[in-house]
This record gives sequence, structure tokens and C-alpha cells, in this order.
Amino acid sequence: MKKCIAALFITFYAATSIFPVLLYPSPGEETLRIGIQNFPAAVNPLYAMDEISQTIVNKVFDSLFYFDSSGKLQNGLVESYRFHGNDKKITIRLKKNIFFSNGNELDAQDVQATLERIKDPRFQSPYISKLKFISGFEKGDKYALAILLNEPPVTWKKHLTVKILNAEELALCGPEGFRHKILSGTGAYRITRVTEPSKITLELNDTGDAASMYRTIEYRVVAYTQLAPLKLLNNELDICELQPMVKDSYAKRKEWREKFTLLEYKKFGYTYLVFNLEKPGLTPNVRKIFYNLLVCGDFLDRFLRGKGERVNTPFLLLNRKTGAAAFTVLPLEKPLHVNVLCNAESKIRKEFVLFLKNELKPFNIHISPLFLEYHAFLSRIKKSRFDMAVSGFLLDIGYDMKDIFHSGSYFNYARFEHPGMDRLLERGLKEFDPVKREALYLETHRIWLEELPLIPLFSLYYYVGVSNRIKIPGDVSTLVGAEGDFLFNIRQWKMK
Repeated sequence: MKKCIAALFITFYAATSIFPVLLYPSPGEETLRIGIQNFPAAVNPLYAMDEISQTIVNKVFDSLFYFDSSGKLQNGLVESYRFHGNDKKITIRLKKNIFFSNGNELDAQDVQATLERIKDPRFQSPYISKLKFISGFEKGDKYALAILLNEPPVTWKKHLTVKILNAEELALCGPEGFRHKILSGTGAYRITRVTEPSKITLELNDTGDAASMYRTIEYRVVAYTQLAPLKLLNNELDICELQPMVKDSYAKRKEWREKFTLLEYKKFGYTYLVFNLEKPGLTPNVRKIFYNLLVCGDFLDRFLRGKGERVNTPFLLLNRKTGAAAFTVLPLEKPLHVNVLCNAESKIRKEFVLFLKNELKPFNIHISPLFLEYHAFLSRIKKSRFDMAVSGFLLDIGYDMKDIFHSGSYFNYARFEHPGMDRLLERGLKEFDPVKREALYLETHRIWLEELPLIPLFSLYYYVGVSNRIKIPGDVSTLVGAEGDFLFNIRQWKMK
């Protein structure tokens, strides 16, 4: 597989050296064309969980709080907030003169309607678990809303990074078809055209700084990511994520450097291997064999070769503080045959599965790769139709791992159930003392190591090509979390 990819790149690079680059007409200085790897799963922000969906809704909708480029929580739509007496109530005061793209001014009713919609199980929003700490609301004046709490979690601000919708529009939408509704937001842009499966078009709202921003943003699907550099050279795109293997070629090719700039960034998260604990063959002994190979051996170093960095634990901010020691395991007496599910759009993860397949043969473990497009992959993994799967998890900047380890949580693909882990994760969300909180997560690390429902693998280095006709801001995000994207602050990306 790796040889096939290398051959494709050699052919592509040779072609761009021998033949002249085709010149495509400029779309105009007011259009920004962004390449994306696949069509977004949702443009309704209450269902936007994948990275590409997030990159789009971040331009269209705003939230009460948001993560800045350094991973710190900042006020978004919120002007101020205050806790009351027993810390069971927070009053949030909104900024004034903020308008939705349909012309309505943002007020407290919009916030309450949005949070109630997420909490309504009929609408099946994946964000419902984020708002379990909310027990109710008390209305104040037009711009103030009191949120009643079951208990005040440490991460309450993080849970209020969900996008806010217009109450008037929400009142007209029932559960059926709501997921696919195109709604108004208070962001800089509005969605004007969805052409599935190839393109989504955004148009600039009439804002105070509109004169310095792109009037139109076009998100275009790049079906073959290996050809993304050619699309930048041909003036078909302005910005596009590039495969890591482009890095070395970029440094050697003058014509590339004259046409686009290569920027590096990281995602705060990791790729991991998850076991379906409902499958009887994936015993603790088998899971320990995988752990010894992937965490304690040199497998990941040989595979990555500078494309990323390994992670040791999903707890304690993915650091190496807890160390790693190999388990004593028993050899398998009979061959074990398992399927490994993987998102076909991720070239690195596909390579990982194929690399792993060869390395496991001496252990009498035989894997059958199953590469599916994103929507089919997500459907199978959610329905537990897999033995093992390679997936990715983007984090908010913090310790909270409840989404993937707590019983019944949205991303708990392993079907992992451990009452002790549940209690520790819940206590961690309520513990404000950082020293005590770290002690709780050291204990969750111990439970994870005993059970191994999943194994963290690596965090990749990511690259974006930016056309030299684009003025790159001096303050570019180099760390992207679950609620952000590389172009999160679109106002900084101005025309030359």
C-alpha cells in the first residue's frame, strides 16, 4: 500500500515538472476557496461533531464561550456571568446588538431555546450529555438568563461552547428533518448553498468589519487528497490541508514555494485503537498483547517516522507522567481472526492498519482491514458492528475524558462499563482543586490500564497549503481542539 502511494506521488510530481501548470481563472478577490477532504456530516450545529462540520459551523454560528488559539476559554456571546450563593445557579448576561442572519437580535430566549432543544431527547443531539448538569432556567431581563445547576461542574464553561440558534426558527422545527435544517447564526457568514457531495457556499453577513473580509467562502471537496498540491498550483483552491508526505517535497520544489506557503499545526487529540468489549475473543490477554506491541515496543516509532508523535495515556493531558511497562502475556494457542474498521478518508490510519496487519502475524493474530467512507464508518462503529476500530478523538483543552470512557457516553465505542471509572470521571468534573483533580485522574489512568478498552496511538502533524495570494495573519492557530479549526478566527484571514 505504501509503495502504491509513493508511486502515485512520483508520477504526480514528475507530471508537474514536465508539463506546464494549467492556469485557471481567478474567482475574484472576494472569494476564498477552501479544500475539504469529504462532505460534512452536518451543517446544523447541534449535530456537527466531525472536524469538517465544525470548520463550517464555526463561521456561521457563535457560542456563549469558545476556545481561543491557545486553548483558553474566552467569553463569546457572554458579556458577564456570576454564581449565586450555593453555586447552584449561574446568571449569564449577553452582549447587546448582536444579530442573527435573519435580522433578529440575540437575546436570552435564544439561549434558553437552544439549550432546551439540545436537552430534548426527541431531537437526539449528540451534545445532550454535555448539558446534564443543567436542571432548569429562570428568565431575567431581555439579555439575562439564570441557569439552574444539578451540581456545578469544573468544566461548565466548556459545556456551554455549543452554538446558539434563533428561538423563532427553533419554534418552527419539529424533530423530523431538523438535523438537515439550514438555520440562522450570529457568525460572520451564512450558508447560502449546499451542493452535496461537492461544495458548500457561505456568504458574508453585513457586519462592521465586512469591508476587509471575503464576501464568499466556498468549501470544495477534494476527493483525492494526493492531488491537493496540484489544485493549489492550478489556482483551483486557496487553502487546503495537505498530506504529511508533502513536507519534504515542498522544501525541494521552487515552483511550489512560489505558489503557496506550507503551514504546520497540531490537533489536540489522538488516534486510537478501540476494542469492542462485547466480542468474546478480545480477552484481556489479547488486549495486553496489543498494548505491549503498540505502547511498549518501537512499533509506533518505526511507523510514524516523523509524521507525528506517540501518546502514552489518554489521561493527564496525554503526557508521559505515568510511564509505561510491559505486561506479562500468554501466547495464543489458536489463531485469532478479527476485523479492523477504519475511515477510508484517513490515509495515515489506513497505512497504520496495513502496517499492523503484518506485525501481528507472529502473535497468531490475523486482522482483516475494512476501509469505509466516513458516514458508513460512523454508522458501523455506533452500531457496534466491528471487532476493533481505528478512530480519532479531538479534545477540548482539559482532563475530561467522560465522552469516551463513561458508560453510555456518545463516543464510548468500546461499550466500556466500569462503575468506579464513572464515579471518578464525575468527581473529576466537580473538583476545582487542580492537585486533587490530578489525583483523581491518576486513578482513572490505573483503571484504564487494567481494562484497556482502547489504546492511544499517536498525534499527527498536520499541514495546510495557503495560496500566496492570501495574506496570512501573524497570529495563526497552531493547536486545534474539538471546538475549533485552523481558520477559526476567519476575521484574521484578510485579502491582500
